[in-house]
Amino acid sequence: MIHRIAPSPSGRGQGEGLRIWKDLKPSPGAPARLLSRLPLPVGEGLVCGIVSGILLVLSLPKPDLYPLAWIALTPWLYVMSGVPTLRHTLAVAYAAGVVFFAGTFYWISETMAIYGGLSITLAIGVGALFVIVFALYFVLFALGLHLAIKQFGAGGLLFAAPLWVSVELLRSILLSGFPWMLSGYSLVPYTGILQMAAWTGIYGLSFVATAVNSLIVYGATSRSKMALGIAAAVILTARFLPVLAETRPDDPVPVRLVQTNISLDQPWKQPDSDQLLDELGKLSTGGNTRPKLVVWPETPAPFYLNADAGFRARMQDIARRLEAYFLVGYVDAVGEGPSNSAGLLDPKGDQVSRYDKMHLVPFGEYVPFKRLLFFAESLTRQVGDFIPGAEYTIASLDGHRISTAICYESIFPDLVRRFVKRGSELLVVITNDGWFGESSAPYQHLRMGVVRAVENRRYMVRTANTGISAIIGPYGRIEASTPIGIRTILDGTVHFRSDRTFYTEYGDVFAYANAILVAGLLVWREHARRNRRTI
Repeated sequence: MIHRIAPSPSGRGQGEGLRIWKDLKPSPGAPARLLSRLPLPVGEGLVCGIVSGILLVLSLPKPDLYPLAWIALTPWLYVMSGVPTLRHTLAVAYAAGVVFFAGTFYWISETMAIYGGLSITLAIGVGALFVIVFALYFVLFALGLHLAIKQFGAGGLLFAAPLWVSVELLRSILLSGFPWMLSGYSLVPYTGILQMAAWTGIYGLSFVATAVNSLIVYGATSRSKMALGIAAAVILTARFLPVLAETRPDDPVPVRLVQTNISLDQPWKQPDSDQLLDELGKLSTGGNTRPKLVVWPETPAPFYLNADAGFRARMQDIARRLEAYFLVGYVDAVGEGPSNSAGLLDPKGDQVSRYDKMHLVPFGEYVPFKRLLFFAESLTRQVGDFIPGAEYTIASLDGHRISTAICYESIFPDLVRRFVKRGSELLVVITNDGWFGESSAPYQHLRMGVVRAVENRRYMVRTANTGISAIIGPYGRIEASTPIGIRTILDGTVHFRSDRTFYTEYGDVFAYANAILVAGLLVWREHARRNRRTI
């Protein structure tokens, strides 16, 4: 039913009614129920967008109020269901995006100011620029959904999930990609439904969360008990679904994770450096167990395994005393510049493998578009100029095969799966999360590692300089972990696995299928619009 506005004595009511009809008027052929209610006023719409941004932030680590994921988008989608003007649509979306990215990535400015050497003003400016740009992804989603609802009426809401996944996929690959904290990570605590990542990757979880939100809004606005029932069924299934068909292979390996907890302002002149390395050597070789693999984190210090004979001798001594394989992060040279590397020593102290980090951190390990950023000299001066590696290195460990991802690389699903597809039976991640301080970033980073383990059905050994170090099982359980900010070791047992998941074999097929669906919808809509013009 179309709401009618009675004319006022002054005649203004009729003009207002015509304006509202103009704003709501659908494209020819769109279902009439599109006009079942008036759009919210601009102010109320912006409030709904802001509320959705806040709920999305709260659903992710930390504070990790993950049940909010089921309703986080509903205020925003409710605004969209009223088919506001395009300008209103984009404004609400941008408000939601600004709040989400500012609330989830607030630590970017903090990191650059405290640890990156930037002034507070410049650090805030860099963080603000990040938020301003990345909020446009939410605008892109809203634009697509706006077109879908105009074309299909309330049913267009059901395109929200594939649209959302398509935009997250774009965020993962555009300009080297930044898939940090995609919305699906909020569902990771639901261990049963988490297992779908072995088929769909993280994007499947994002799809489920968004689909439930859209079903709730569709059911509420269209009075569809079936849509509300499906949404409730999915939520209850996620709550109570156990892990099905769980298996544990019989290839155990005892491991030791050394959380070095080296301060980023640690002095590196003797005798301070020697004293620290002596302490770390004792820590690494102590304990009551005999590990087969010892792992140090990504180097937070000027450790040169090949160029520094003294440091190399200390590392070799640790491997020999424990009679264990020893993986250590260090800095080395590749061509004309330094590399962020990881070396594996065998029980005799000989280096048997080397991996150079391939996906470097923008504005951390290199400056993208350096020529365009010539005006930000103080920023680029603080950034390293590392050279990326080019090989997915697989190392041998007593007849088994392991791989190492360094820090930022663990947020890229496709990069990690390529190691497993090349034969890795155990995932090792070394990182230095000391840059993040006590913010939510270390918890976010750990959460993404959990999904990488499930996607590829592999154990993951994750060693962080300041924490959180953890042993993660192939079904997403954190079997052991350390607190942040202490120097300690974590002993445990992992297992080698050689089976492969659908995701390992075929990658982001699910995400690209969603993108193809969305692209097909846009092409079809444009084709239909042109045909109407010629009739």
